[in-house]
Amino acid sequence: MKMEINIKITNDKGDEIITPVTVDTEVPEFDEFVDAKNFREVFHKYEKSVLKIRNMSARVASECYLTELSKKKPIPKSMKLNIQE
Repeated sequence: MKMEINIKITNDKGDEIITPVTVDTEVPEFDEFVDAKNFREVFHKYEKSVLKIRNMSARVASECYLTELSKKKPIPKSMKLNIQE
């Protein structure tokens, strides 16, 4: 059985800013939950897969976001704030 997470970043108008990211992973089948004795073990496998795919999809989407951001023009020096400690 697979779980799939899709992430897309859109602007305020609803236009896609980056190509949608899709990540999938294997999760336990329903029939692996045999009884109450193995519920914790199988659910732990499920939970680990979910956390892994969530983190992976967020990382990939962030990489795409930052790549797109790096294509933007830098802020001119005249507009930068002079922050002193």
